Amino acid sequence: MRSNFKTGKIIDISNTKGNFIVLESDKENNDFRAHGRLEAYKSYFKFRDTDNYWLKAGANSPENLLGYLDFDNTYRIKAEERDGEASATENIHTYTPHLKDWKTGNPTWKGGKGKSIIGAMNYLASKGMNTSYFLTMNILGDGKDVWPYLNADDFTRFDVSKLAQWEILFQHMQSKGILLHMVLQETENETMLDNGNTGVLRQLYINELIARFSHHLGLVWNIGEENGPASWTPLGQNDLQRKAMITYIKQNDPYKHPVLLHTHSEDPLRSDILNDILTFKDLDGLSLQQAEREEAATIVETWKNNSKKSGNQWLITMDEIGMWHTAALTDAQDPNHNTLRRYALWGTLMSGSAGVEWYFGAKHPHNDLTSEDWRQRDRLWEITNYAKDFFNSHLHYWEMQPSHKLINSEDAYCLSKPSEIYAVYVPKLRKYTINLEGIKGKFSVE
Repeated sequence: MRSNFKTGKIIDISNTKGNFIVLESDKENNDFRAHGRLEAYKSYFKFRDTDNYWLKAGANSPENLLGYLDFDNTYRIKAEERDGEASATENIHTYTPHLKDWKTGNPTWKGGKGKSIIGAMNYLASKGMNTSYFLTMNILGDGKDVWPYLNADDFTRFDVSKLAQWEILFQHMQSKGILLHMVLQETENETMLDNGNTGVLRQLYINELIARFSHHLGLVWNIGEENGPASWTPLGQNDLQRKAMITYIKQNDPYKHPVLLHTHSEDPLRSDILNDILTFKDLDGLSLQQAEREEAATIVETWKNNSKKSGNQWLITMDEIGMWHTAALTDAQDPNHNTLRRYALWGTLMSGSAGVEWYFGAKHPHNDLTSEDWRQRDRLWEITNYAKDFFNSHLHYWEMQPSHKLINSEDAYCLSKPSEIYAVYVPKLRKYTINLEGIKGKFSVE
């Protein structure tokens, strides 16, 4: 099995000549084809061809989004519970509550299959959400219901009909402006292929995903959930193995999509891994997991500063907020989502985060593996969209820096471009002051 297709006998297509015409896109609104390719640029997302910046906001759950009944050859191997993770039921996803969100003209396959998952993406887009996080392989993991292969024990043959159906979903997501946050493995299976090395099987897996899906304009490669050894999975990828995997993706993806690393939730487990990869140029940033939401803003700012000092400018997104057992509860359980809004949403955005996703937790209904209905968190999507729209409409946030110490309160956040603009978030309605000593000029308060 040859892994380098840039060497060897030249085939006819390499020397073929001809012409084709490129027309201006006729796509509009949030469709990625109206804006171009999304890239990581100086710690934020930016459209390569327009220089417009893009802020991520959306769903981190269910992680087994693709464990869906209408996809060919999709089933659960075995339901098994691990402390610290959601437990799956015997049934895989149907997303029946979102059948009503499918619209005439939307895609289906095999005589009308797929309506509910297409409808779910319509719903998320209608709430202003623009990203969805999902695993492409969870064999040995929590859900055990997603893989691209014909069989879950043969890693050399791919299920072409299933992958073609995934592509129908991905095309629709792109048309609705939803980023494909593609997570390639879980902590439990990161050594399943080639014992963690980037050998023939891992290369084959990555090549298949790149060949089929890298043409999409809004896509992030995440090398794996909770990457690296932990007490519950002591056989994790080591520093050299994760670097080799990242580099292989970078070298073989012709479009150079952002490559991120999903972190563990606490230090020193997290920092031990990140300190070893700080100066590594092929990594574009972090998909951050954080246990204590009150510390989320500090963690974002810390690792942005650490990466900058090391010669990189990591893009950091707040993707999995704790605690693991509850995380983002449903509206019925937490109607106003006060602590999520304060610490995980506004706190991290005001500290330089490039976006936020909401993880559904593990130990309650509608969780990270079992949730069928995104409307269970309708209010949370609205709260999130308010923040996204504020940043997009009022701030050149990519030119601004966290300046929390300018406010006379430890519970407030400030993002500023000195002498020009100061955005302040205050959690309570009371008197606050901002220190503008040495700053000259006139400012309006809005």
